[in-house]
Amino acid sequence: MATAAIPAALAQESETGENSRRLETIRVEGQAVDASVSDIAVDFAEFGTQVQLISSDEIETGGFTNFGELASGLIRGANIGYSPDEGEFTIRIDGGTDRDTLLLVDGAPFFDRSSPLEDLWPATAIDPRMIESVEVYRGGNSLYFGSNGGLGVVSVKTKRPDGTLKGEFGVYAGSFKTREYYGNMSFPLDKDGKHSVLVYGRSYETDAHELFDESAYSDNVLALGGRHEFPYSFNSLGIKYLWDIAPETELLLGASYTTIDFRDSFPQSTVFQPNFTEFPIYTGEFKHRFSDKLKLNVEAHYQDPQLKNNEIDAQICQIPRLQDLPADIQTLAADQGISGFSTASAFESFAAGIPGLSAGCVTNPVGSAGGASDDNWNGGSSFYINQDPDSPFYGQPYGTHENPFPIGAPMGYVIQSTAGFGDGGLTKGFGTTDQRESGYVDYGINARATYTVNEYLEIVAGIQNTSYTDNSDDSFGVRDVTLTSTGIYGDLRVSMPVLDGFSGSFAARQDFNDNFDDQAVWKVGLRQDFGRGIYARGSGGTSYSLPKIDEIGAFGAGSNINPGLQPQEVNAFNIGAGIDGEIFGGTYNVEIGYFETEIKNLFSSRAVGAVCFEYANDVANPLFNNLINDTATIERNRNNIVAPDEFCGTAAAGLSDPGETVAVNTIRQQDIEGITLDVAFDFDKWQADFSFTDMESLEPNPVYGVSARLDGTTTDLGFVVPGRAGSAEFRQSSERPEWTLSGLVSYTPTDRWILSLNPRWQGPEWAYAGTSLARMVDEDGNRVVEDLNFGDYFVLNGSVQYFMGDEKQHRFLIRGVNLLGEDYFERASGGSGYSRDRAVVRGEIGPNDSAYYRQYGWNGKPRSFWIQYEYSF
Repeated sequence: MATAAIPAALAQESETGENSRRLETIRVEGQAVDASVSDIAVDFAEFGTQVQLISSDEIETGGFTNFGELASGLIRGANIGYSPDEGEFTIRIDGGTDRDTLLLVDGAPFFDRSSPLEDLWPATAIDPRMIESVEVYRGGNSLYFGSNGGLGVVSVKTKRPDGTLKGEFGVYAGSFKTREYYGNMSFPLDKDGKHSVLVYGRSYETDAHELFDESAYSDNVLALGGRHEFPYSFNSLGIKYLWDIAPETELLLGASYTTIDFRDSFPQSTVFQPNFTEFPIYTGEFKHRFSDKLKLNVEAHYQDPQLKNNEIDAQICQIPRLQDLPADIQTLAADQGISGFSTASAFESFAAGIPGLSAGCVTNPVGSAGGASDDNWNGGSSFYINQDPDSPFYGQPYGTHENPFPIGAPMGYVIQSTAGFGDGGLTKGFGTTDQRESGYVDYGINARATYTVNEYLEIVAGIQNTSYTDNSDDSFGVRDVTLTSTGIYGDLRVSMPVLDGFSGSFAARQDFNDNFDDQAVWKVGLRQDFGRGIYARGSGGTSYSLPKIDEIGAFGAGSNINPGLQPQEVNAFNIGAGIDGEIFGGTYNVEIGYFETEIKNLFSSRAVGAVCFEYANDVANPLFNNLINDTATIERNRNNIVAPDEFCGTAAAGLSDPGETVAVNTIRQQDIEGITLDVAFDFDKWQADFSFTDMESLEPNPVYGVSARLDGTTTDLGFVVPGRAGSAEFRQSSERPEWTLSGLVSYTPTDRWILSLNPRWQGPEWAYAGTSLARMVDEDGNRVVEDLNFGDYFVLNGSVQYFMGDEKQHRFLIRGVNLLGEDYFERASGGSGYSRDRAVVRGEIGPNDSAYYRQYGWNGKPRSFWIQYEYSF
């Protein structure tokens, strides 16, 4: 069976006649399948939502080692943010942002709530070996699940005990020194199987492939060893307990602990940055049917993810500031009319005429640095050794008065970050004095009751609470603020007896929120089955995204809570029409669809003095004497945001620093529309699924109307930036492919062999140069650096499986990735500033020079292979 969407839901009543609407068989891609799919997926499909099902068999065929790979290979319309091979990724459906696709795992939202160190990415904590199925609900779906479902919900169901003895144990190894072992075992606790337990675990280690080419690295980062492997480590343990209370009553509890260690260095800045994440997650689910008309489902979760990391940057010899030099040297400089040094050459020329003044950085005046720098140099590249053969100090350690570190050269390492809005201490070091943990606590409950009035009418009512708060070390200075959202929702489902084959869902939700505006959302879903397998579906409504902890203004005393802050809002509309049926002894489905989405109230932050009129410096009796903005400037600053008037009205009474910040909503809007074409068939030996998405995800173009500037100068020219960069008011959103075509094709010559291909072909995907770089032109008026299209590639993955044993309990898999050897990027930078390059530090080039910037990408996997063995019982 290929990856499946649910185009039609065809019901048969159970033999007992209970719950005539409960589907015992459904049509998926035209063929009847077991009804183990969740009730809510069946209901959504029946009432107009586009639903896709991905089975454990399909996941096993792909041999995926993380959920990002799975989503990219199997989820329709999915775009993976960041880099799964590095250890960070998010799932985006149909062109939305990182916060518009809600990922659920056994009902728990895997969504980053932010931390003061860095973002945490819960999607990385999913164990692909434990996935039983994935259900994808495309279109706005915040109504049943709350925040962050604006463009869709990806619901992952993991394996569970069922009262029997069963299990799986496997190993996996191959390219990049990958080694993995995993297993799960379910067993009953009593002879009737009413109580059962599943235990599971996984250990996965890999050195990974080379993420960045050598050309991407800053010269100083490279000199300090910043080019290195990106090993990735995933380890998890978990347990589930099932109490089968009655035939239609059960309690399922789960607990898991996952650690993920990876490196997060950037080639232009960071030398070494190992991250250590922990994800303790607890889930619970209770189901009960009171009668053939009324049933209840309750899901709850608690999670406490934590992060600590080491972040080591290059320590570089800087141009001295005049005021830092001895007083007598300052006097000599003043006598020469020198007020400062803008370049290293200027200081070196000055120092050459001052006896005893070193022309660089002196760190070791007596000449013995200790450790490695005292060893005999063997001609290698050691940053602390003078490598100039013309120097009298050739081969000797830098750092003395006679042989100082040259300006612009690396001198060593420095811990990057401090608790800037906390106690100011170091946070990304190596020990108890300079390393701090950050994270958050996220907990909630969602209870939903369904009452079937008759075969034509059904009512759903639910209540959901979501709460989250920071759980970082006190030294970070995060405010003790808990963000809480409590929503009540209802859904009226009707099947019209006068319109045979028609189903409609009319739903609404009201959320009551602390520390930000209350929110109301609605959704309508409609479906018409015309007979002969032909159907039409449509859904539309609103969704929203709650602010993160940092966006609410909790990060430090200098951040402030804006009572008028509104959740990010999403309006979504999704329609489709298709046909499913039987042909050539098998089944088929073809569907064409269209979606349209509008995202507004995007989150941002602003300085209080820049957006509040109360802080203008040109009014009578200004509040403070340190104000820098006049009324006209503040007016301009407010033009692109939702003005925080309620906050500004009270801010002046207690805030004296106009530089303090406040979270705001921007007026900027993101518009998305696209068409989809899905084709699937399942014949005797062949199964296939193909999905095409053509998508326009527009964002305002910040370069629109900007004057071109001659490279290397601050001179604005008399024309705007050439090409679409300067003339188009909107542009395709960055890291959103314009179109994608993906598929899964399987051939089963016998019941022991499965051969599969998983192709992905995509169109342009853009990484844009920042405005400063994008506006630079040469003497002929042409852009010096164009935006980077890192799309337009085709990647073909595949696998061969063979089953041995009387019960096919031994499974062997050979997995190949990028079989055609395509060179491509998973992610790219359109022009990062290389402020740590030697020439930049020396003042030879700066932000007005194109040489200050560089484009690079995160390499996709080269051609590579793995072998897997799994034993099932």
